[in-house]
Amino acid sequence: MRTTTAVFAIALAALLAAIAGAAAGAPVPVGSGKMRVSPTTVSAGSTNDFTFTFNADRSAFKGTTTVDFARGWTPPQRGDPAAPGYLEFRRGTCASSTKVVSLKARRLTIAASCKRGHGYTVVYRKATAPTAAADGYIFLTRTRQAAAGKKAKLLALGIKKQPIVKVRGGPVVALAMTVTAIATAGVDFGVTVRGVDLYGNNGYPYSASASLTSSDPAATIPGPYTFMMGDGAQHTFAGMILRTPGTQTITATSSDGLKVTSPPITVSPFAG
Repeated sequence: MRTTTAVFAIALAALLAAIAGAAAGAPVPVGSGKMRVSPTTVSAGSTNDFTFTFNADRSAFKGTTTVDFARGWTPPQRGDPAAPGYLEFRRGTCASSTKVVSLKARRLTIAASCKRGHGYTVVYRKATAPTAAADGYIFLTRTRQAAAGKKAKLLALGIKKQPIVKVRGGPVVALAMTVTAIATAGVDFGVTVRGVDLYGNNGYPYSASASLTSSDPAATIPGPYTFMMGDGAQHTFAGMILRTPGTQTITATSSDGLKVTSPPITVSPFAG
């Protein structure tokens, strides 16, 4: 997987842990209401309309809501309804005083007055997702009840009430291989083959079969493998053995016509 994806996933996990107060070992105050987003899963680099729906789920809400639009996505804007990133606000069933207060950089601020069970909607138009797949991009939402006063801190919603969008890889367009650069004759090792999208993410979906060959005529080669939904377009072929000292290569070929050849592998004689 791409390094940026792993880093973002770690950052997301740390952020959600902080919201829950897990790092401190005790609960921390959370904001009021919940914010949902639809769709919740999109392909890397794809453009979609996203609907964010706030709901005063457990009690009436009167105060301020902020939504921080994740970096890497189309910058949100309120100037041109026909342009990418436009934020369309719909008051929904909340009071007429509910409105957008400001949009500064990536932070949207809304003043809302909603009875329990009521809510409003923000539509994020023509928004393009990042090219890096990740388990979840969080559009961090915070609230502050008016009764707490303007100097009170905005409180992040709880983990399960935050709007999070998963970005997964798109259609597979190539194969990628991870393999050792140095091997010992007669000693087995693994060969990892991935079906990747246009941006280098593990693709989705992928169900082709892949098989290995080698420039080494004496090699022991694992059998073919058919990718399944749970693989994430990635499989490690265990038990690959090169036997001829010198420089060798391994080639993976898929049933949908894709192919990748490893960099040269230096095979040393067995020293035992």
